[in-house]
Amino acid sequence: MTTVLERLRRRYETTEKKCPDCGYVDEEGNWESRTDGQQLVYRHVCPSCDATREHTFNLK
Repeated sequence: MTTVLERLRRRYETTEKKCPDCGYVDEEGNWESRTDGQQLVYRHVCPSCDATREHTFNLK
């Protein structure tokens, strides 16, 4: 059984593959996630141009 957070991460990995800065399509789609207990951050760094995208959610 997958959690809501796992499904959200999978969504980013499958739908947000194209870098908005350089147009590179990252087929691996490796999004990282981290939390400090108050915020959850999903982050992707483009392997072509190093542009960073983040989605942040407040958990409070």
